[in-house]
Amino acid sequence: MQYRHIVISGFTLTALLVAVTLNGWVPYWAIAVLILAAGLGLTYLLALKQKQQEYLARQQALVRALQDLLKADSYPSLFKYLEVALRRVLTGEVTEVKVLEPAVAAFPEENPVWADLVNRAGAGAGLVKITGEDEDWYGLTIKAPGSENRETVLCWREKHNPAGLPVQDEENVNTIAAAASQVLARLDQQQRNEQFLNQLLQITIKAGEDQVPGFSGHSQRVALIADILGQQLGLDERESRDLHYAALLHDIGRYKVSQDVDEDHPVTGARAFPADDEWNMIREAVQFHHERYDGNGFPEGRKMTDIPLLARILAVADIFDGLTALTPEEHRLSPQQAYQAIQKATGSGFDPLVVVALKDSLALIQEQLALLTPPAAEEWQG
Repeated sequence: MQYRHIVISGFTLTALLVAVTLNGWVPYWAIAVLILAAGLGLTYLLALKQKQQEYLARQQALVRALQDLLKADSYPSLFKYLEVALRRVLTGEVTEVKVLEPAVAAFPEENPVWADLVNRAGAGAGLVKITGEDEDWYGLTIKAPGSENRETVLCWREKHNPAGLPVQDEENVNTIAAAASQVLARLDQQQRNEQFLNQLLQITIKAGEDQVPGFSGHSQRVALIADILGQQLGLDERESRDLHYAALLHDIGRYKVSQDVDEDHPVTGARAFPADDEWNMIREAVQFHHERYDGNGFPEGRKMTDIPLLARILAVADIFDGLTALTPEEHRLSPQQAYQAIQKATGSGFDPLVVVALKDSLALIQEQLALLTPPAAEEWQG
């Protein structure tokens, strides 16, 4: 019960007591006045206590929301925590919350208000409001300090309130936005660092690949294919990261002036990684990417689900690039032909689920590889 309801109830009850007293139950006016004073005083104390409890609850919700934001270690997790934070601190009847990036946001035609809201908020006008018949729409841009490119719009809609957004709600939203801005800056810097290290890693790998004729670019292409397959299979963020680096590094035990199959290179490559648990998925993907689904691969003859999932994905990505880019030009296959060859080995050489993922993402893989290697794209189309 809100404190104003307590005040109304207290006044009503006190008035009833006074009326009863004045009608003869208590003949003395002094007693009636005392009852009135006691009733008003008790009502005030109860209302004050309720108001303090509500304020404390809102502050606790705000603190929990800020603590969650600080735990964000990626853009998706930040957006998720922002949505939860808004629902925690807003006191109105919220019907929908969205965290949108103007550069990539897609707005369904049947609901263009979101686009209008993002456009207005992107102008840097602070908290933006669009009033509808039954709902109010709000948007607030969050920008990473020192970055002109990275920005996010915090949006929500709630049941129309003629009095407008409560002051406390606006203050809480601004507090959350300020905290999110700092987290956004941290993630932005983290992304730049990862991009730098990734480029440095690719340069190092290319130096090794260039030692083998016709092998240049293989790891980068395999990583691109594996990334898409991983997304299609619903890998989580950690698995996607480890798959990407395993794909880039899967042949580090092989770089020499030969591209013949060397059954020692998976184990040699795996030994290059530390024995820490942090490296387990990458190390195992590298070590077992030449295992076959039926158990006829190497180095251990593992089969089916005894082969780590990342290794099963990597096996398909590796052979796909081998068929479309590494083989001599006269024997090179188009992406569709490569898929058909891999599909024939479903259940024997490759995990059926991964082959299905390859089929479903074949167009996207071809599109992305065309951007990476234009000459090959021309050959496929021809």
